[in-house]
Amino acid sequence: MRVFVVRHGQTAWNVQGLLQGAADVPLTDEGRAQAEASALVLRRIVGRGATVVASPLSRAHDTARVIARELDVDAHPDDRLRERAYGVWEGITAQEREKGWPEEVAMWRAHGNPEIEGFEHHDSVRARMVEAIEEWAGRASGPLVIVTHGSSGRVGMQGLLGLSLAHRTLGNLGNAAWSRLTRRSEGDWTLERHNIRPQSSEADA
Repeated sequence: MRVFVVRHGQTAWNVQGLLQGAADVPLTDEGRAQAEASALVLRRIVGRGATVVASPLSRAHDTARVIARELDVDAHPDDRLRERAYGVWEGITAQEREKGWPEEVAMWRAHGNPEIEGFEHHDSVRARMVEAIEEWAGRASGPLVIVTHGSSGRVGMQGLLGLSLAHRTLGNLGNAAWSRLTRRSEGDWTLERHNIRPQSSEADA
């Protein structure tokens, strides 16, 4: 089984450095171009008979639709693949976070769970992401393409790999970048590639 975990293309909030979380922020023109570029490479390396599943938030689902079109399949929405909710931190600047919640920001940077309104804890994100990926991997007859978000994608992969969430063993994916995980039968997952962009020399590997 091969699973490709793909992050959505660029949004205006990505450019501005704002946390998006549950907010439904659309792709920019650059984000759509990134999705197209990734889709063309994934068409070559994913192979036939793929299943494409995506977060229902438009930035991820629109990225998935571009990829699915190139793979000649449909994109299936799954709410479990949505981004982590950041609550009251969504849509504000880093300076505003620092000013309003200095202790909580320090805890977050230390990879803890800040107690702020609407923030979804790491364990919750990991549980739903792993559940979704494992379920779709069990149903798919070929490669599985998961189109999700930066934080949820990272935490989900850490969960599949059995890595601690107490620190960032893996970095976030870049916009429209992907990672590839494999496993044989019901064995452990192996991370073969991480944060690959379509322009990378590793993109066709």
